[in-house]
Amino acid sequence: MGKKGKFRIGLAQMDSREDREANLEMARRLAGEAADRGADLVMFPETVDYIGADIPGHACGIGSGIIRFFQELAREYGVYLLNGSITERNPQGRPFNTSLLFDPAGQVIARYRKIHMFDVKIAQGPAYRESDGIQPGEEIVVARTGLADLGFAICYDLRFGEMFRLMARAGAQVILIPADFTRETGQAHWEPLLRARAIENGCYIAACGQAGEKAAFAAYGNSMVIDPWGRVLARAGEEPSVITADIDLSYGEHVQDQIPCLKNTREDIYDLACRRLKIYEE
Repeated sequence: MGKKGKFRIGLAQMDSREDREANLEMARRLAGEAADRGADLVMFPETVDYIGADIPGHACGIGSGIIRFFQELAREYGVYLLNGSITERNPQGRPFNTSLLFDPAGQVIARYRKIHMFDVKIAQGPAYRESDGIQPGEEIVVARTGLADLGFAICYDLRFGEMFRLMARAGAQVILIPADFTRETGQAHWEPLLRARAIENGCYIAACGQAGEKAAFAAYGNSMVIDPWGRVLARAGEEPSVITADIDLSYGEHVQDQIPCLKNTREDIYDLACRRLKIYEE
């Protein structure tokens, strides 16, 4: 049985560019705003610290100054903090696109590496091959924390419903999705996909996006928090901003009692075994 408490989540929507120092200054300011508004958990968008022509060249190690920056933010404001994602150095090859969860003491308590690579060509839109510079991860991740049982995905992962069902079946009550969706796909797919993931799994979805004109495409923004019934609780526009929403974990249990999709899964018909599920216990 999952946790049943309440807490407030803050999403810091950013417009990250090539100037890492400016990006981190924006992150500090927005984290402070979220904390001032009572957030217990603060999250950032994908590739929060650098977006430019050389993302692999800006990869950093887990013990780097970039990671220490987020540790200090979590400690300073006394919040759980998801760094969105950073490009994590990989001694064996291409770097990873990695989310790190910090507790209020600044300790890393969970790590998720993006599994699905954004290798696409959109008609009248951008062509992009994330796998040219990024190594995909190999584990689906759930973290059991003092706030809630949290699941993790990054951007393009949103399109793979099997992954979300596995996290929900492992107990995830809130799934956190840092992203950098294109404006073309965002206008058509962002909200429908987020609401579907919440509805079909009876869980909260918190999706924090990049905004602004990037080197490869225009980002969509529109960060949002969605409840287990599919209602949008908070939504940003297309500029850097902070949104907050209150999470009531007992409401997710109430929704699952009404429409028990997880209990009604036909495991005798299709296989939902996951041999690469990583559970972090705080």
